Amino acid sequence: MPELPEVEMARRYLDATALHQPIHRVTVKHQRILGNVSAARLRERLVGKEFSESTRHGKYLFARTGEGWLVFHFGMTGRLAYFKSMDKEPEHDSLLFSFANGYHLSYDCQRLLGRINWAESVESFIAQRQLGPDALRVSQEDFVERLGGKRGMVKSALMDQHAIAGIGNIYSDEILFQMDIHPQTGAHRLDRSVWQEMHGVAQDILREAIRRRAEPDDFPDSFLIPRREEGERCPRDGASLQRVRVSGRSAYFCPRHQKKM
Repeated sequence: MPELPEVEMARRYLDATALHQPIHRVTVKHQRILGNVSAARLRERLVGKEFSESTRHGKYLFARTGEGWLVFHFGMTGRLAYFKSMDKEPEHDSLLFSFANGYHLSYDCQRLLGRINWAESVESFIAQRQLGPDALRVSQEDFVERLGGKRGMVKSALMDQHAIAGIGNIYSDEILFQMDIHPQTGAHRLDRSVWQEMHGVAQDILREAIRRRAEPDDFPDSFLIPRREEGERCPRDGASLQRVRVSGRSAYFCPRHQKKM
């Protein structure tokens, strides 16, 4: 699932390709991806307009038009693709924006788990969804207060979008790997100093992933993510990586240096 770094790369991609391009046509290929807006309403609000700016909060990408914001959530497999010839149209194109310059922007979503919504403002959308502060903008104090007192496992706490927005299954594994913390450790068992350190580690990991274009093959050799498979070797000590279930998700960790507390 695209997490904060992947969505930030999608935002930059949109800025580099589709910003300030008059929208000639909007084609909804799969109604299932529409959230709080109908296909007719989407066309009414977008045709003849242009995306004037973008922003991101957690895993959500916002593109502004004159009357509000189009909100992209990418689900498990969503991505953006900009192209000219329809021969290049992605196989799982779910929503297509056609521009006056002859180019197109596709919201490609193979599993149809992503959603397109409309918001009058970014702030109102965040409030309505009860999203926590963005993981790259949250202060250390707020990070500690929001996560330090949570019940349940530490991995689940990191993935709670109502507490902190942007960290999901993959990057929570990386954060805990770098912190030497077992994913099933109770969040309440970590003292304040550990949470304070985790704030910096988490933001460093997210920034480094963005710097490397969110391409796992380009991540540092010290990262878990490129080896995130059961039986792969820990890049730090060579131990065989293991997998456990946390809140219904697979968590990968090194049993040698990530001891359960």
